[in-house]
Amino acid sequence: MFLKYFEFMKLLSDMKRYQKMDDYQGEAEIGHHYKYYPEGAICSDGSRYHAVFRKGTQNKLLIVLDGGGLIFDKMSAAYPSGDTYVEGTLAFYDAYCKPSKNAYARLGLFHEKFRKSPFYDWTLLYVPYATGDFHGGAGKFTYEDKDGNEKTFYAYGNINLHKSIDFIKQFCPEPDQLTVLGCSAGGFGTAFVGNDILECFPNCKDCTCIVDGAAFDFDYRDCALNLWQVPETIAAEIKSNNIVADGLEFLYNHQKDRVKIGYVISIRDFALTRYQNFIDTRKEMGWPPEATQRIYQLISDTVRRLSESVPTISYFLYDYNFNDVNGKPVESNGADSHCCLWVPEFIRFKREGCTGLQWVTNVVDGKTTQIGKDLILPE
Repeated sequence: MFLKYFEFMKLLSDMKRYQKMDDYQGEAEIGHHYKYYPEGAICSDGSRYHAVFRKGTQNKLLIVLDGGGLIFDKMSAAYPSGDTYVEGTLAFYDAYCKPSKNAYARLGLFHEKFRKSPFYDWTLLYVPYATGDFHGGAGKFTYEDKDGNEKTFYAYGNINLHKSIDFIKQFCPEPDQLTVLGCSAGGFGTAFVGNDILECFPNCKDCTCIVDGAAFDFDYRDCALNLWQVPETIAAEIKSNNIVADGLEFLYNHQKDRVKIGYVISIRDFALTRYQNFIDTRKEMGWPPEATQRIYQLISDTVRRLSESVPTISYFLYDYNFNDVNGKPVESNGADSHCCLWVPEFIRFKREGCTGLQWVTNVVDGKTTQIGKDLILPE
């Protein structure tokens, strides 16, 4: 318990001090983090967009897709998040590059001095998320804000992503290994644009995609085509209401000879529960017990579907709350924590004799590892 408390307090401190980064001025020191502002890249509110990168010593590239909500109609576009979440209020997405986002490029498995990480000494591209489109958008539209004023929403997620990739290629143009992963909306993005990213590196024969904390059931075709305005190559993967399963199946079918796929998630993810509950009810971002059970069933269905369509998939399912000192789910509804790859505790977190660190390493090494099969609910 003391270790977890100390770890949590250090994490809070790191999240503050890691926010500050130097702007890239034309020279990059190995192991140092920089912000880079691609020309023409903007956030949904029209503000300037930046990517974060770190030059490594190996010819290997890690692309991390940041998270931060989504917009699914013009109403949700009117409710961006603030710096902190206020219970009972509506807040659907991050509209600008918050300084706090920079810190995630250095937490947990991603820290530049963590020698046991499978990504140690890799070049890192961290892609902040401020467009509500799962990194897939390439258009803009108008909407009314909460005060009735007409605003322009820039769903430039895919534009920002490709400008960032074009930049990082000067440091790692032809990687021997490529890993794409993301947490929350970045996890959805890894599924949604994973194939799109791998197509940017056609000569890399050793690729990995890992999705963390992503599962929704909603008809996303309309918003993907008409609001996000995704490219046709991404729209082609839309087959059902399950964006994670659709994306990972599309990725596997097009890249199966060179990609390994991993999926990690808590079975009653509290953040996904809130979003799914609003999509279902259109009333509130609440999390009653029936909503947590709804997300649990959805996650089970997703894993079952992917186990059939992607036979080599690795997964790590867990019923644990990293936000609680004892790891206990929320008492009122059984909710678990949201995402884990950036959480230091996940490195040593063990299920069925396998730590989080070992599971990630296995996925990258091509060793199919399925943890938590007993947690999957029946149909």
